[in-house]
Amino acid sequence: MQGHVFHGTWLPSTQCLFVWGETPEAPLRRGRQARLPAHPFQSTPGTLREQIEALGVPPADAAEHMLTLWLPSVVKMPLPSPELLATGIPTPPEGAPELRMWQVTGLLLPAGSALNLLLALQGERAAAADLRAWRVAALLAMELVAGQQVMPMLSRDGFQLRAGWRPRPDLALAQKLGSLARSLPPLCRAAVLDPARAPVPRVLLDDFLSAIVDATIRAIPRKTKLPATTPGGRWLRALLGPDPIVKLKGAEADELYRSWQSWAGYGLGRAAGDDVFRVTFRLEPPAHDSDPWALAYLLQATDDPSLLVPAALVWREQSPVFSYLDRRFEQPQERLLTALGYAARLFPPIEASLRHAAPEQTSLAATDALTFLKEAAPLLEQSGFGVLVPAWWQGRGARLQARARASTASAPNEKSRLSFDSLVRFNWELTLAGQALDRDEFERLVALKLPLVQVRGQWVVLDPDHIQQALAFFEQRDEELSLGEALRLALAGDGTVAPEGVEVAGVEAEGGLRDLLDGLRDMRQIELLPPPGKLQGTLRPYQVRGYSWMAFLRQFGLGACLADDMGLGKTVQTIGLLLHERQRREVGAPTLLVCPTSVVGNWVRELQRFAPVLRIMMHRGPERLQGPDFEREAGAHDIVLTSYPLLARDRDTLRGVAWDTLILDEAQNIKNSTAKQAQAARTIEAEHRVALTGTPVENRLSELWSIMAFLNPGYLGSEAAFRREFARPIERTGDPQALERLRRLTSPFVLRRLKTDPAIISDLPEKLEMKVYCSLTPEQATLYEAVVQEELAQIDQAETEGNAIRRRGQVLAMLMKLKQVCNHPAQFLKDGSSTAGRSGKLARLEEMLEEVYAEGDRALIFTQFAEMGTLLQRYLGETFGEDVLFLYGATPPKDRDTLIRRFQAAGGPRLFILSLKAGGTGLNLTAANHVFHFDRWWNPAVENQATDRAFRIGQTRNVQVHKFICGGTLEDHIDEMIESKRTLAESVLGTDESWLTELSTSQLRDLVALRHAEVAEE
Repeated sequence: MQGHVFHGTWLPSTQCLFVWGETPEAPLRRGRQARLPAHPFQSTPGTLREQIEALGVPPADAAEHMLTLWLPSVVKMPLPSPELLATGIPTPPEGAPELRMWQVTGLLLPAGSALNLLLALQGERAAAADLRAWRVAALLAMELVAGQQVMPMLSRDGFQLRAGWRPRPDLALAQKLGSLARSLPPLCRAAVLDPARAPVPRVLLDDFLSAIVDATIRAIPRKTKLPATTPGGRWLRALLGPDPIVKLKGAEADELYRSWQSWAGYGLGRAAGDDVFRVTFRLEPPAHDSDPWALAYLLQATDDPSLLVPAALVWREQSPVFSYLDRRFEQPQERLLTALGYAARLFPPIEASLRHAAPEQTSLAATDALTFLKEAAPLLEQSGFGVLVPAWWQGRGARLQARARASTASAPNEKSRLSFDSLVRFNWELTLAGQALDRDEFERLVALKLPLVQVRGQWVVLDPDHIQQALAFFEQRDEELSLGEALRLALAGDGTVAPEGVEVAGVEAEGGLRDLLDGLRDMRQIELLPPPGKLQGTLRPYQVRGYSWMAFLRQFGLGACLADDMGLGKTVQTIGLLLHERQRREVGAPTLLVCPTSVVGNWVRELQRFAPVLRIMMHRGPERLQGPDFEREAGAHDIVLTSYPLLARDRDTLRGVAWDTLILDEAQNIKNSTAKQAQAARTIEAEHRVALTGTPVENRLSELWSIMAFLNPGYLGSEAAFRREFARPIERTGDPQALERLRRLTSPFVLRRLKTDPAIISDLPEKLEMKVYCSLTPEQATLYEAVVQEELAQIDQAETEGNAIRRRGQVLAMLMKLKQVCNHPAQFLKDGSSTAGRSGKLARLEEMLEEVYAEGDRALIFTQFAEMGTLLQRYLGETFGEDVLFLYGATPPKDRDTLIRRFQAAGGPRLFILSLKAGGTGLNLTAANHVFHFDRWWNPAVENQATDRAFRIGQTRNVQVHKFICGGTLEDHIDEMIESKRTLAESVLGTDESWLTELSTSQLRDLVALRHAEVAEE
């Protein structure tokens, strides 16, 4: 919906959603003056169709329609909506707004198509407030259908019966609908001849909901043929089929309609209440187990559920209108009796009380009280009654649970530490309502033969299943579990199943296990470690906490997932951990570090920078070692660095080493549990495991299972059990209990910190610069060496001929070509060839931008080549499925201003590519908090000037600057030269690359020489 803003108005007369649009483009040409002026900035119906189709909702049944709308206007021009203003159109004329009538042409969408469009608008920034309000209403309609909060209807139009569905919300959903009706934007009601007679918001909303609910239920596919031989069957066919007309006439039609009126008498709301009161039932427990329960009858105020009126007051009322605290209830006694009669169909024990002239309550046996709690109460609530049950019930009442005291077999020490497979002794006790029970007391309760009993003042449901579970439980009180199983029971809380199917009420730990659980539940309990003495750098406070947390889990053999935002230093925290383990625990076995091919060069440099004492072995390339040779060489190093493709390909070789630590960087690479590299990662033995990722869950919860299965095998159970217990309930229905249980289980092992966290942002500099080292692909390496050989020969020849001018030209030409090769082969070859998989820089940019998108951030991408900017714009737009902006020297000034306004606007495009010269001055782009220098200008002043487009006055967030360098190439060598002369760089190096032409040929040869260790050969 680029460049347009779209609106929607529900039209009860047509049962359709009228969709129209605004555009910031030039006004429509005026034809012959009509009786009413046409909206000058309206989108054409053709544009509307194209944009709706782009959302995947073909508007085949949409009809073109003209409508009159009352819109706020100034100087005889309609005011643009706030959403249109955000696209950067010129400021509207000043003046006092007034309502004026405008003719607008748009599309009429029937209820089914309207629903598809509204559901497809998720995250669509071009939808105006009125259309977004109808989207919220559509989602509530889906909630009504999913929760079966709907009612079948039958209406009469002359001699014809019509079937349909209407909402029947419970109290919670009714409150949501009331809130939406009160906040409905005025534009939703602008399609009237007189604005003083605009439809009541709630009436308009109810009509929309009824139409959407009806269309949704009719669209549900059915395999069975609907009956049509009886009046009821014909009604059912009309309810579920495409035709709402009930094929009945005469006496059959009259009888069906009367039967429906009788059945739906309460459902229509007249029997038990209206918008003021509703009939409510309150279950009251007795003082003693053997006494009967009471079910009291009340009126409950719908606007204040705490206001309850006993039925006795209703029966004493002499007037046909019951008044209570400024609330009126017409025909109270008749309607209360009608409601009780309807409720008796759902819960027969109520019927006995109706033999009295003025029933106030009914008495219930314990079995009936339990039936009311478990079965009748939900049915009554769905039918619109109020239900009040004792606070202890909460769905099933206080229940049978198990509580345990857990301890390890021996205290942990340096030689005998707790590990994931260590055994933990569990001493169990049975609890009812939180009270510990011995077997004699439990058997006394069973002897009462009552389903509801009191345990020390609390009511408890005691059903046959509980009794059998408890008796089996008493036969096995103690057991040993692995540390992983013990943690699952202790951390998950309610809902976790203990031995013999009894739920866990709590675990009380002792000794080292208690220390572990305290640290897992609250990171603040973990001791902060001093930075390792051999670390060549300074850890920020939050990095000290992260490295200490990983070391804490390491003590117990537990895997850790460090999931900090991009730029917070996952690498340096991990290096700190490796140094700590070798310094304090004297670890001798090597660490296997696996990362994407595009990040290998980064890891080498970061290790050399922060931990030069660590010995690094590269396992890559066609000459890499295998078998015993690999095992021997790996044992002589501290870290073996390899990539994901080789993790799967060389699995047998890698499994031959006794690894101390296995680290997966960019661990989202194993999110697919069935992929070969994920399977390989799980089969490699290691004392400790670490996963580093900024996106632990991207699309599905199964990705989290895959990472956790690598870190702590078996902790979350099998993948099938995980889908059953967590993934399906959470992803399909948003089950809050399953979500909370999963959070308790996983959060101790996943440290996720955002740049926006108050505890983090205070530790960060306002501008954080980092270099991103990328490997060349084999194709790039081949092209690079060919260019070097050819161009150096030309330079040698020019030098031999004494032609200094030609030599300078050849040097600059060589530098330019090598830059292009480092960027992408397609840029150098200029052949329009494919883009994906051919550039180490582009691969790394794509990986980092995935985190930018995941974090909701926005980025500037600088390149000094217009052709590279075009290539990036096309590729990134296709990859991320969103608009990518591009500003370069040939961009017209008018378009330049539009691009800037779009990027700066709330909800604007996430990526903005700029050529370094065109984007280096005169711009204010503070919407971005990431800056990527895809290729380098080799002059700090020029690069800083470009960076400051984001880092300047008006920026409210920390800015991260990423400078891409192809390792082992002239980009790497020149960067080293600049860094060595940083203090003089701006004054000595000049404003361009001409200073490089003054280097001697031997210096040039060394400058451009390719180090093959930086080539991704696998």
